[in-house]
Amino acid sequence: MAKRYFLPFLLLLVSLPTLAQRPKPAAVTLPPADTVYFDRDWERTETLEEVSYARIARHDAAGKTVGTVRDYFYPSWKKQWEGKMASESPDKPTGLCCGWHENGQVSFRGTYLNGVQQSDFRSWQPNGREIKCTYTTEDALPLSNATIHCSTCVHLSRKVFEVDVPEGTAGIVYKLDIRDGETAPSWSTAIGLASALSNPATGTVALLSMVSATLSKQNTGPTPTVSTKCRWYITTDPAAVQQFMDTKGSITIPNSCLRVASNTPQETRPITLPPGTRRLYVCVNNDNYRADATATLSVTALVKACK
Repeated sequence: MAKRYFLPFLLLLVSLPTLAQRPKPAAVTLPPADTVYFDRDWERTETLEEVSYARIARHDAAGKTVGTVRDYFYPSWKKQWEGKMASESPDKPTGLCCGWHENGQVSFRGTYLNGVQQSDFRSWQPNGREIKCTYTTEDALPLSNATIHCSTCVHLSRKVFEVDVPEGTAGIVYKLDIRDGETAPSWSTAIGLASALSNPATGTVALLSMVSATLSKQNTGPTPTVSTKCRWYITTDPAAVQQFMDTKGSITIPNSCLRVASNTPQETRPITLPPGTRRLYVCVNNDNYRADATATLSVTALVKACK
């Protein structure tokens, strides 16, 4: 009977050195975790009496977060937020993220793309009741015309449209038409999307695309016969507007513009806005030497209300 087990035992002895020679997986070295403290307004603080939140995160040599970022209520150290960050200051969550109320109830769960909530986003009250959101559209800027004088004229060759954004605006759809030396067009800014806007699962980006498609179909008169020689910018930064006025129609401040275009006679486009945005600026510069230009603009806001 002992001979029956001799061969398997011999094979096991032969294989043991082979296993011992296999290289071990390289150890993963993570950057050390940093703890940063914030006050009630989510401003960094080193004053203990002001601390309301704490963040634990790992950063690479360039200062970018590595792996999962976790925020906590302070001093209870109950978890307040968990997810990944595309960047910080301002925070731009990315991927699946989750938040909690201080009583431990889930406050939200959903996916972000470069800081923008996606259609799977859901949120709850501290008592566990789900928060429902509805959307409406408002004219942030009804149809507005402006004559922009030529670059060699004695008059100003630039125009800044100031757009007051309603509170709770998630994004806007602008419709811009620029014509060199031609009559300005006209269109209606009224849209009928009440049934679609009542479905919060559609998502902000999808709803903005629907509004944009509706506005695109509205008549804007004959197509311009010549391509415009104007350039224009959309920004929320007053410093960028001042630079536009001071530098004969240019904005070079990094990341200050939501949209930059030139030689584009017509455009209807949706833009998501940073939370809390209350004013937009559409800056148009006429680069024609002798011909005046006419800029026609309307801005429709997608306003979100949750309860």
